[in-house]
Amino acid sequence: MQMGTAVFDNVQWLRVAIYLVLGPLLIGQICSYMKARCAWAGDYTRKINHIGIMIVTAPILAVLPDAQLLPSVLVASAIQVCIYAVAANSERPMLHAVAFHSLRVSDEPRSRLFFLLPMISFNVALAVSVLLYPMTLVKIAFFTVALGDGLAEPVGFLLGKGNRFQVRDRLWNGSNTKSVAGCLAVFVFAFLMALVFFGIQQTVSTRLLGICAAYAAVATMLEALSPRGLDNMVLIIFAPLAMQGLMGLL
Repeated sequence: MQMGTAVFDNVQWLRVAIYLVLGPLLIGQICSYMKARCAWAGDYTRKINHIGIMIVTAPILAVLPDAQLLPSVLVASAIQVCIYAVAANSERPMLHAVAFHSLRVSDEPRSRLFFLLPMISFNVALAVSVLLYPMTLVKIAFFTVALGDGLAEPVGFLLGKGNRFQVRDRLWNGSNTKSVAGCLAVFVFAFLMALVFFGIQQTVSTRLLGICAAYAAVATMLEALSPRGLDNMVLIIFAPLAMQGLMGLL
């Protein structure tokens, strides 16, 4: 896909505006209200916001033709990151509420870093992936991040108390807590996303099911082993590469 100045002629500005209002602004306010009002919600509002925004993305931006999809998503994401960066550092309650839902006490003193890093790195990786891979593979990886990674942490909180384990994080010189339940959530949704996108294009066969399962296993491993805050970037870059290799088996 050509990435010159003319690419911005394809930006769907009205859709971008609707996405920003319904996504980071409205959903962000709702999630921050939940976190402030409900003691149980603090562990979930970060991911509720993540999943909510991805769900909003699907009917507003993800349905666009490929030529309009990338520039619109990149512009929307860049503006969203700017909004979050300002909100995370703002002392005005209404503005700070746009980011409050995702600032975790457990991340202190780097809570703003671990809030903004995943979004910035993901958006850069998304642009790179579109240049490297077929759009179908990028879309599979995108929705793997949206649903699989998005639901892994909430599922882990709910169902992972007896099956948690630690993964060494050499980048940050620490460890990340994972769970079998959370990993299973990534596997299931990665498998379903691959099956949906490829099932539309061809007849579902035993071989296709095997390739989708292999992709899901790779995506689950990538998510589990990624450094803190960089799992979205790792998935959007390397999951399409894994699927591209597996497609040679079709």
